[in-house]
Amino acid sequence: MTEAEALARVEQLINGTVAVLDPKPQLEVVPTSMENSECGSDGDAEGRISVGREYYLRGIPKGRIDSVAQQVKRYWDQQGYRVEGVSKSGRSITARSAPDDFFLALGAAGDDALVIGASSTCVLPN
Repeated sequence: MTEAEALARVEQLINGTVAVLDPKPQLEVVPTSMENSECGSDGDAEGRISVGREYYLRGIPKGRIDSVAQQVKRYWDQQGYRVEGVSKSGRSITARSAPDDFFLALGAAGDDALVIGASSTCVLPN
């Protein structure tokens, strides 16, 4: 998989999730998520990168945040993604996509917002 393909998949995972949410949030990119990160230093990962993006989910009424988090978990379950963790509040969820094992996360951004993100497995840069 190339860097461009990994970025396209990351965006597909995020947009696919957001498309099923009610109410529909607006995506606002987290500026610090625009840079790729180096993979581990073991021999297999040398020179490879992980491509990721994170977005604030804006426009969700405060009283609906828990419902939106539940919708995210339900969608990820329905897609066959492996949910690895859910916080007690239900607002923080981690998962792995299938079949490509990309990392997915939903998290709280303060009391009145959520952040969704995805990152790839290690790929060669373009």
